[in-house]
Amino acid sequence: MKNRIKGRHSVKLTVMFTWIMTLFIMMFGGVEFLYLKNKVFRLSEEMKLQEEELADIKKKNSRLEAMFAKGSSPQELENRLKEWKIGLVKLSELEVIMMEETPSLDFFAGNE
Repeated sequence: MKNRIKGRHSVKLTVMFTWIMTLFIMMFGGVEFLYLKNKVFRLSEEMKLQEEELADIKKKNSRLEAMFAKGSSPQELENRLKEWKIGLVKLSELEVIMMEETPSLDFFAGNE
């Protein structure tokens, strides 16, 4: 005589294994999604900080360029020369003499 109750209430092992594997795959996908989402958030925060740092550096650079332009202006240079009293004068105020340079004699090349 066959036991008919045993066959009626049994769960097939392949179906249960398939559902367990599906559950594990979904869990792994969810954990991976959260990891990648957090990584994108961290990278965006780091990028924001670097952009702010770049903006600060550009502001500092523009201030330094303005200070350099002011410090190297002819009027500022003349004021410094007068203030320091080191005796330098502008080139246009000097008498410039142009001298021709003679070709150098090379003893070893045979130019005597």
